[in-house]
Amino acid sequence: MKLISRQEHEALVADARVLEEQSFGVKVWLRPDNRIVKMFRVKRRFSSGRLYPYNLRFARNAQRLKARGVDAPNILETFFCPDIERHGVVYDLLEGEPFYDLFQQDMDEALFETLAGFLVDLHEKGVYFRSVHPGNVLLKPDGGMGLIDIQDVRFWPWALNRSLRARNFRHLYNSDEHSLAMREFGFERFVDLYLERLPRDDAYRNSLKPLIMAFDRAWERKKK
Repeated sequence: MKLISRQEHEALVADARVLEEQSFGVKVWLRPDNRIVKMFRVKRRFSSGRLYPYNLRFARNAQRLKARGVDAPNILETFFCPDIERHGVVYDLLEGEPFYDLFQQDMDEALFETLAGFLVDLHEKGVYFRSVHPGNVLLKPDGGMGLIDIQDVRFWPWALNRSLRARNFRHLYNSDEHSLAMREFGFERFVDLYLERLPRDDAYRNSLKPLIMAFDRAWERKKK
């Protein structure tokens, strides 16, 4: 990870298009050369984000995902800009369309089947992606799948257990911004698509389903 000045940071994002902005400033830019500049801030003075910055987690997770056959961004550079107290990562744009955008165009069940199959694939590969809402999963032009916003991923050397699989459904439905189409499609309906594609016997599926269903409408309970 290299240090850059404010001037170098400004040059890095010159002529770039803002893709995402939050209250603290721009979070994601798209440069004219189809490279993404993603920024991270440390929210608290004492935080794990200072010991292990999020941009380094992002870069490391990209490598680990690719090693497991999951498409992720190609990392070009990580940096820290002390002048603005931000960490950053530069990577090639990962081609594809987020499922969030696809669902705005068409609520075809085939899209949900594809997403369910990909979630099964992640779980079978021991990948627990906490930000697994439709805004962070891409359908690529070649029909493959990819992940973005990958700073928060956990890995196991074996397939996920029942508890982790079930908890991941909570994350899938939890985003009030990106998960609305999932909620409209139906929680149990999507769970059944997942279970149909799960390479396990009926006993395993039957024991897993109630664990997943315990998170049905969890997005409403969190607001109380």
